[in-house]
Amino acid sequence: MNAMSRYYLLGALIGVVFGGLFALAGMPWWVAILAGIVPFAWFLWAPRSGRYVVRPELGATALRSDERTQVINDKAARNAGMVTMLATAGVVIYFGFIAPANVPVAILNFVILLYFLVYWVSDIRLRRL
Repeated sequence: MNAMSRYYLLGALIGVVFGGLFALAGMPWWVAILAGIVPFAWFLWAPRSGRYVVRPELGATALRSDERTQVINDKAARNAGMVTMLATAGVVIYFGFIAPANVPVAILNFVILLYFLVYWVSDIRLRRL
């Protein structure tokens, strides 16, 4: 058995477990299948993504982070944090001084979504350099 085969078998097992849990929870069949496919697709994508160092000799735990990956993750998180702080400051200034009112939850959801969007765009951009 190839060393990476254990890694892919683990991904398939996790996909089956997730799909089974969703099926047992009473979700529609297509949701259970999707819940099984998504984790397995991640296991297929992860070694090729450039986010991890692949060490096949480790079998099921073949993915590792190296220094470059950690630096990129840190910079992307810093960039997203700064944009989120600026957006939060803008929301506070607008709803606190310009148009005094309660902050709508939709605006706060947008700020959280903005964090994840900036993180992933920054992460992808830094990996391309």
